[in-house]
Amino acid sequence: MKYLVKKSVLLLLVVLAFCACDNSNDNGEVIQPNPQSSKTVVNYTGEVEFVVDAPQIREDIEQDLKANPPFGGSKKYQFIIKKHSTLPATYMLYAVNPEDDKSADGYILDIAGKVESKDNYRLFSAASVNAWYKMDIVPVDTKDGKPVSTYDVFMHENIPVSLVDSKMYFCEDLTEKYRQKFPNEDIHAVVRRLVLSYVSRGDNINE
Repeated sequence: MKYLVKKSVLLLLVVLAFCACDNSNDNGEVIQPNPQSSKTVVNYTGEVEFVVDAPQIREDIEQDLKANPPFGGSKKYQFIIKKHSTLPATYMLYAVNPEDDKSADGYILDIAGKVESKDNYRLFSAASVNAWYKMDIVPVDTKDGKPVSTYDVFMHENIPVSLVDSKMYFCEDLTEKYRQKFPNEDIHAVVRRLVLSYVSRGDNINE
């Protein structure tokens, strides 16, 4: 009798364990686990740097560069990483409005692939020789999904890899653009980059 009781208890435990692991409903349909999503917010400051190698018209080009800053044209940025358990991560950058310091223009950073560093980027005091990516900048509120600009981007991180004290470089070689704009001038190189420097990191937000 005791043997039958023990056997019955073991059988019941097996059935309960199976029910606990079973992810189907009463109709036998498989119930997918709840997807998990999170958002990481990182604050950066932004500074624009450029190098103009055009002796006769350098000041004119520099004034034009200042009048037409890179996307955002801000001093403060928020870099946001959105992660979803079933989808690739989404990278976004918000340029804080310098006039009111509250509103911001949002951009999706769409990685278009790896690229080689351009020789003219060596004119900057610090430049990476590897891990360059071509990145399309797409406004968050766009309806057609078309980028407003494209940059060659690399990111400097500490080892081990961490966003703390990281820098992001959005670079563009504008030499040909200004050669077309000033066809009669001797223009050797025009390069510009938006440098984002780490300020602080916000908490991960589960959505």
